[in-house]
Amino acid sequence: MPSVDVELRGEFDNSYEITVNYDIMNEVVSDLCARKFGHTPVVICDENTRELFGLNLADKLALKDIDPLLLTVPAGEHSKSIDVFGSLLEAMLEAGITRQDVVVALGGGVVGDLSGYVAGSYMRGINFVQVPTTLLSQVDSSVGGKVAVNISGGKNYCGMFYQPKRVYSDISALDTLPEREILSGLGEVVKHGFIYDREFVEFLHDNAEKILSLDKTVMPKVVARCCEIKADVVSRDEKEGGVRRILNYGHTVGHAIETFAGYKISHGECVAYGMRIVARACNKAGMLSDEELKLHESVMDKLNLATGCLDIETSQIMELMKRDKKVKQGAVVIVALDKLGNAVVNEDFPLEFIEAELLDFE
Repeated sequence: MPSVDVELRGEFDNSYEITVNYDIMNEVVSDLCARKFGHTPVVICDENTRELFGLNLADKLALKDIDPLLLTVPAGEHSKSIDVFGSLLEAMLEAGITRQDVVVALGGGVVGDLSGYVAGSYMRGINFVQVPTTLLSQVDSSVGGKVAVNISGGKNYCGMFYQPKRVYSDISALDTLPEREILSGLGEVVKHGFIYDREFVEFLHDNAEKILSLDKTVMPKVVARCCEIKADVVSRDEKEGGVRRILNYGHTVGHAIETFAGYKISHGECVAYGMRIVARACNKAGMLSDEELKLHESVMDKLNLATGCLDIETSQIMELMKRDKKVKQGAVVIVALDKLGNAVVNEDFPLEFIEAELLDFE
């Protein structure tokens, strides 16, 4: 099974390895027992991953005379809050956790983002590892070190760049997910192809049926390729000062939809709608050709992504986009496509084309 190296050798060496495998939890236990990353593991999970993985992980560690601190948060985006963040810090302090210990993020993107922010803040930073259990977190949010919580004004407004020491992506965990969670992850999967690798887009198109059935010969390749693409981008721009911004394709519109919906639509679903809308707008703006747009649409259709209408108000989505973190001197920054596999950051994209496409989804 593949592994991916994330090379981050700037002022400090923040490099780490991503391991992609089936039934990887035994390797997680082995490394934690060897005190590879810290003394006492603080395992943070949500109510779902506690039952699916957390209790079993704690039992296995206990058999090796390691007593982890198992902390559980409610499932869902609303746990990415200042209040939950503070409660975790207080629980760690009360348990006597020190700088010599390690945070283990066991769950999806919410748990990973929240846990990473906790690890980066506690005593000015302690080690943490990612054990992503959803497709979205395996291909995207567990890689690259962007950790955060939400505030009432928007998503991920309070956060930092804080890299994990290692990422363990257990493909077998995907079998526990409902279909909607798989589709959410596929939104980020196709994004990586659209912005960086046309051949990968064609692979996704030709293998859509196998991907939807979580075929064991295909899924490790899908997860690993997404990690390779993101690792390559992040290694050239760790803190989003340049090329890393292309990873936000579909996100400016998607985050606005997500915020408007009160996080009742998953992140990946919102990004998928954002990509549909921006790709069509790029075509109208004379960037993405008709042929390239046709393939973009076909891949999304085959993977059942962003296929219906939304309960949105276009005028409010446009206003929310103006509050996006990536707004530069009042201008909404859009990641656009010149062609499949080539994304560009556009600071003067004609927003009227996006507005027109949004209206089609109302």
